[in-house]
Amino acid sequence: MLYPATKVTLIAEHFLVERVCALIEACGGHGYTLTPVGGKGLHHLHATSDRATLVEGFDHQQVEVITTDRAKAERIAERALKELFTNHSGVVYLESIEVCRRERF
Repeated sequence: MLYPATKVTLIAEHFLVERVCALIEACGGHGYTLTPVGGKGLHHLHATSDRATLVEGFDHQQVEVITTDRAKAERIAERALKELFTNHSGVVYLESIEVCRRERF
């Protein structure tokens, strides 16, 4: 059986990840997934190789959290935009997904 859920994806500079995770937990998120990411954005290329980041903390991480509560997902996104990404670069987006084990989210 599949159940509707919302995935919030936040992409942030490494030094913000601890604050992103704390924000997720403060909004009632039960868990999250961290993944190193790279790509090209408005500012420049963000490479993913070990040699690409000359200064630790300037690499990027993708943080994903899934919840069956759409309002909770929107709270996480809104707070991240307001509290973290006003003065720092970052990406936030929401996706409608389906999960198999609703009780996990």
